[in-house]
Amino acid sequence: MPADPPSENETSRRSCSDPPCDLWSCPTGYLRGSRPNTKRAPPLNPPPAPCTTSILRNGAGYTNTYPDDNDTTSSRGRKRSSSPGSSRNGRSSLSAMERASKFLSTVFEGSEETWAGISSYHKRKSTKGHRSTATLLTFLSLVGIACFFLQSDILDRNGHDEASGERNAERKLKRVAPQDLSNDLPPSEFLDDFDQRRRRAADLPDGTIFDEPAHTRMCRAILPRLDALDAGSSAFPEAIFTESEYVCRDPDAPYTSVMNMMAAQLLSAASENLGLDVKYTHRCAKWEKFCSGNMTTIQFHLPDPISMQSYAFQEGCVDAAALRFICQNSLDAGTNNPEMILFPNSYLDSTSNTCNMQCYFLQVLPWIRTNLRIVATEWLNTVETRALTFWLRNAAEFSHREKDDMEVSVVSLSCANDGCNMSQESCECIFEPLPNWVYAMNIPRSSTNVAIVVTPTCAKFGEGCTLHAQELYHFFHRLYPRADITYNVITSTSSWYMRMITADHLICPPGNGCVLPAMARDAYTYVYEKTSPTIQTWLTCIPNDYLARLTLPVFPALYGDGDCRHLRARMGSWTSDLSLAPSLQYGSPVDGYLGCADANFVSSAEEPYRPPTSYRWDETVWPSCPVDVLSAADLCTAMDRLGLSRILFVGDHTTMTQAVSLASILGQGAGISLDPNVVPNFSKTIACAGTTIGSFELTFIRNDRLEEPGTTPSPGNPNCGQSNQQFCYPWSTDFAQYSRKQLLIVNTGYHWGNDWQGYITNFQNIIGRIDEISAGFALRANDVVMFRTSIPGHKECHLHNGVYGHYGEYCPRIVNGAFWHWWGELPPYNDYAIRIINEWNLLNTVKSGPNIELLDPWFMTILRPDGHLSGSDAGPSCKLQTEECLLYSLPGPVDWWNHLLVSQLKDIVLHKESKSPMVAWR
Repeated sequence: MPADPPSENETSRRSCSDPPCDLWSCPTGYLRGSRPNTKRAPPLNPPPAPCTTSILRNGAGYTNTYPDDNDTTSSRGRKRSSSPGSSRNGRSSLSAMERASKFLSTVFEGSEETWAGISSYHKRKSTKGHRSTATLLTFLSLVGIACFFLQSDILDRNGHDEASGERNAERKLKRVAPQDLSNDLPPSEFLDDFDQRRRRAADLPDGTIFDEPAHTRMCRAILPRLDALDAGSSAFPEAIFTESEYVCRDPDAPYTSVMNMMAAQLLSAASENLGLDVKYTHRCAKWEKFCSGNMTTIQFHLPDPISMQSYAFQEGCVDAAALRFICQNSLDAGTNNPEMILFPNSYLDSTSNTCNMQCYFLQVLPWIRTNLRIVATEWLNTVETRALTFWLRNAAEFSHREKDDMEVSVVSLSCANDGCNMSQESCECIFEPLPNWVYAMNIPRSSTNVAIVVTPTCAKFGEGCTLHAQELYHFFHRLYPRADITYNVITSTSSWYMRMITADHLICPPGNGCVLPAMARDAYTYVYEKTSPTIQTWLTCIPNDYLARLTLPVFPALYGDGDCRHLRARMGSWTSDLSLAPSLQYGSPVDGYLGCADANFVSSAEEPYRPPTSYRWDETVWPSCPVDVLSAADLCTAMDRLGLSRILFVGDHTTMTQAVSLASILGQGAGISLDPNVVPNFSKTIACAGTTIGSFELTFIRNDRLEEPGTTPSPGNPNCGQSNQQFCYPWSTDFAQYSRKQLLIVNTGYHWGNDWQGYITNFQNIIGRIDEISAGFALRANDVVMFRTSIPGHKECHLHNGVYGHYGEYCPRIVNGAFWHWWGELPPYNDYAIRIINEWNLLNTVKSGPNIELLDPWFMTILRPDGHLSGSDAGPSCKLQTEECLLYSLPGPVDWWNHLLVSQLKDIVLHKESKSPMVAWR
């Protein structure tokens, strides 16, 4: 049964009290954040004016606004009338040469004001002594304007300027005669709205305007030819159809427009397969060529002709009878219904609300996917010159990560329906937002960029759409403090589709806005779909092999058992709690330097406990996912339910501190030596009365880099690292040969400095080694494996005697470089590890090893500059030879790593017992 979703603290979620790195402030309300000396938060975008188009130039968005072309009237489906003295567009019927000559005469022979007005811009841009340059630029401008007249005349003649034009138009009409069948149809309401934004005069040279998509006109031509084919005819004149302007240029309904074009291309291929010679080429580019030269709808970018490479006609799928059935049903149902052609037998059995899949449907899906991926590849090669931001990956390529890889997550907000357009004053836009925990579950914490893209129709008509986007913008700044968060109302559907297809992660609320891009993607796709009262889109009916590429959670979103482990410790704060402090103390002190500060502490009435041991962690957004203070009983119960008999820590000094902390909390800290002249490895037995396992072992093996050079170190004799200064005791054999199930907790990163290539190779080797061991020892596949993230130290920790309130206080104190032991490299190392773990868990279908869980105390710990070995509470007798601002004294902040560990372990129990699917680590 699904669990109750986590409760979200609305007050916390709607505040800016937790600014990100560059100290956001909210002087006039939580929706109006500003950053000093940086770009401002995006304002509430007003609805764009009609005919406004966002243009991509080298990845940047610009806005060009074109005036409405309202100077002529049209009876759609009929020829436009024109008076003897004017062209269709209201221009003079003078020839191009006459107009150009008249214009140049006005300039060169006219008044000085005319000349000055044209050339003033270039003169302003010229320096003294370069007037000849200004004159040349002015002349070139005039020549360009004259060329415009020449070009405009060619466009405007179209048969009524010269008799040859009429013959030319007639010859063209003969090739596409079936298109005229649409001329007597009544115009649709959509065209009435779209006409307000037209920038061209007609679909054909004689002024004809099509009010139907090409597939409807093609069906009217195909049916008579099928009759002739049945009567014995075998040769037919060629009929070529092009797409109508409103399909090519519609900026508000990309899903319907693309499906219209796909339907027309499929009819073309089917008729060609039967020898009917009815062909289709969309020719969408012609509609933009004479306007701005920028193709901003996804329709412009589809291959022309649309590739049929991945569509194989099968006997019984698209024969003459099937084609007649398809076209007749499509015409009976109306004009704008591409799904009647693409899915002629429907995809849904309405009586049972189950998918009705046939060979025809299965052929359509890979074909649409292939064409969209062709567009995405071309887009990356041409428009996006910096393809690191958005790049197309196949599943096999995911393991090839580099240091500077960007991980882009896109949240797409659009109307669930595809019927609104921006020329309308009002429209019913169905917008159903997802709760915040859904985004946190599906957007990884390793993301470098999180983009919120909103369609103009959703921003204008969707109730709460813009407000939801802006709330997400500020929420993401807190949830992903190191990421670049952007929010845009994106008017270019080509950019919108391509960003969805090429992003690393895509999350969409219900609706058809994401349907086509989701199918073209390879992985990390979360499209929420309604299945009640009926299935909303055909995406829920896709074949099983497509389900490996995307996830289709039901809407409203269901919260799974154990999902708190993906939300816990990501957004919260530390609070001093003297009532809790007694339970945070150890029963017996820790020996050596880790326990020095506590041993020297003298309590008082005002300060009964050492301050670093008196804080509790509070979840500020998801309080139903707390980090509970662990108890031996809770840990024993979780170990027993999972059948685990050992906790094995493998790592460096920070991991040893965590192991010592856990042993001390459980009352087994005595006898653990921290003497550098003694082998640091240890093992303790923890009794668990009343459980099946009876007890479990707590073991630590020191290995600073999780590598095994083939030698065994000894105290004072390190054996690994770039300068051979680290200790790498063998661990894999002990792990492999343990006779019962175990919990393995590993960490690496601190001892790699800035050696990125070494870290990448090493981490992949670790994953490979676990898989290799699991293949040889079947029991290892049932183990629980955790990777703990690495936490940087704090600069000048001796000056701190309290906690940070939020990330903005920590961020200015981030340091990097050899002097600071390359602490600044640790967060990117963590990101890389999380990406590889996600790919291992979700994309590797042939692995032998278990899924890898994440233990991530990073955010909790960076807010704790207090309690370090060289902290202000340590005292002079605990002073080390060199300042130690990475390791912590015990008890202290590291104890909360173990409180988090047990809380996560309890969720793993719920996850495994409910057999919930694995979710990528977020």
